[in-house]
Amino acid sequence: MSDLASSATPAERTPPGTPVRRERDPGGTSSEDRTPSLWRRCMDRDIGIVPLPVFVVLAALIAALAATGHITGELAVVIGIMVVFAFALAEFGKRVPVLRAVGGAAIFVTLVPSWLAHQGWIPGAAVESIGQFFTDTKVLSLFIAFVIVGSIMSMDRTVLVRGFARIFVPLLAGSVVALLVGTAVGTATGLGLTHTVFFVVVPIMAGGVGEGAIPLTIGYAGVLGVAQGELLARVLPAIFVGNLTAVLLAGLLSQVCRRRPDLTGNGRLDAGEGPDLLEAAESGGGGRTSVTVQQVAAAGITAVTLYLAGVLAHSLLGWPAPVVMLVLAVILKVAHG
Repeated sequence: MSDLASSATPAERTPPGTPVRRERDPGGTSSEDRTPSLWRRCMDRDIGIVPLPVFVVLAALIAALAATGHITGELAVVIGIMVVFAFALAEFGKRVPVLRAVGGAAIFVTLVPSWLAHQGWIPGAAVESIGQFFTDTKVLSLFIAFVIVGSIMSMDRTVLVRGFARIFVPLLAGSVVALLVGTAVGTATGLGLTHTVFFVVVPIMAGGVGEGAIPLTIGYAGVLGVAQGELLARVLPAIFVGNLTAVLLAGLLSQVCRRRPDLTGNGRLDAGEGPDLLEAAESGGGGRTSVTVQQVAAAGITAVTLYLAGVLAHSLLGWPAPVVMLVLAVILKVAHG
């Protein structure tokens, strides 16, 4: 009997009529409180990176500012406008059946705002304030600095040096062949040699919009003395078609390589019998390390420093600032380790 009594649950040992005390977890939450409330479920639902209730309130505030004519070029207002439209369009793009498989979010965010502005569905004051903001602050240049410096500095030095040395020849050969084939096709179709090389082939090979088209057209603008927005509009169609083709071909190659994994090198970055570069880098890193606020601030100042060095090189020598930033970032990474 004592064994039975000791094995009984607290509810079974409690006399009838006595209130049963609910068990609580170490955090002090009862078992009945563990079911998420409606508010918590809404806060856990994100539009982009913004919780749903915050996004709804932000969109309502932007609509109220537009209705009352109080849209200004203030930084907070510009950020709010861009967040509402960009994240909303990205959510739509991720849910379109066909486009979501080929980067629908990026396509919607890049193309649809221009169409909405042309149709007058975005308030003119918002369009003007955002355009003035980008023109006055040149924030795109700072964005490019963070992208270039952050990408290089976050790489493992061994992978950067040894990996580049091993893939340099096939990378160079593939780039030359792609340049020649693209130029030949564009020239044969009547686009002209100069237009084909600088506004079709090179932008496609530069790699995307944020990391390729924007810094490339910034360099073009500095050399040609033309507005960067005009040059970006000229290269975007070719980039979108090239990216779409690349995504479709990558999907086809993925299906082939799933059936023939030996064609991919079995997941290795480099061929050979020794340890793979990526495996060696991951094993030697000792796992993830915590990042402090000081380190983030130091990385930001480093990016700004290299950006200003690129600006100075452009002012004195006429060299494109993004290219100078890239070279300096690689040199700094190789020298520092």
